[in-house]
Amino acid sequence: MVRQQVGRSLKEIYRRLLAGYGRQHWWPADEPFEVMVGAILTQRTAWRNAEKAIDGLRAAGALSPGAMRRMPLT
Repeated sequence: MVRQQVGRSLKEIYRRLLAGYGRQHWWPADEPFEVMVGAILTQRTAWRNAEKAIDGLRAAGALSPGAMRRMPLT
């Protein structure tokens, strides 16, 4: 329940920022969720490693909220 609320809140924040500032065209991603994941990953690692992680998630079919939610916590 809390995860769903957080997910909705993050998406709403993203939508409001997008409405206010428009697309910035500086982030190398097509989907809003990928932008959010990349932004979180770059807070804790260099971009090249964040990019590798995103590529790995994409290759595993795990670059969506639902797919990430179903991933095991290990």
